[in-house]
Amino acid sequence: MIGLPFVKALAISLMNPKAILFFVSFFVQFVDPGYPYPALTFIALGGLLQLCSALYLATIIMAGAKLAEAFRRRRKLSATMSGGVGALFPGFGAKLAAASLN
Repeated sequence: MIGLPFVKALAISLMNPKAILFFVSFFVQFVDPGYPYPALTFIALGGLLQLCSALYLATIIMAGAKLAEAFRRRRKLSATMSGGVGALFPGFGAKLAAASLN
């Protein structure tokens, strides 16, 4: 059975007005007006986009879970990397403060 959080996220995604406007404005160039069922083309293009998005996000989630597990096993590496990333932010801030607008 599909979990309730997934169903909620899917419903929110499908009712997103920005996504709907994007689909309508972008996919219209790929729909043949002479085709008897233009809605079928929109559905096929939208389905293909959602499939690619689901595969991409599933890959990122699985890679992130493996990375998180590796960091849980290596506490010292995790602390060192967190400190290194934390040290980068003041450096970025200093570079931004020293940059000119010209």
